[in-house]
Amino acid sequence: MNTTEIHLCHWPGCKKEVPPAMWGCQTHWFKIPAHLRSRLWAAYREGQEIDKNPSEEYIAIAKDIQDWIRTKNA
Repeated sequence: MNTTEIHLCHWPGCKKEVPPAMWGCQTHWFKIPAHLRSRLWAAYREGQEIDKNPSEEYIAIAKDIQDWIRTKNA
C-alpha cells in the first residue's frame, strides 16, 4: 500500500483526512442515518481499501449515501 496516499472524508467539500477503511470523518459519518451506515458496514469487506476492490453492493450503498446527502443539502 502506498503510505503517502491521502484518503479524505467522502462528504462533499470536506477536506478532513481519514483512515482508508473509513467512509468519512466522525462529524459527517454521524450525520448519515443509522440505517445507511449499517448497510455500508455490512457490505464492507476487510482489505477492500487495500486492494481497491469494493463489492458492487458497497458501491451501490455509497451512492445511496451520496444521493441522501444531495437531497438534504439541496
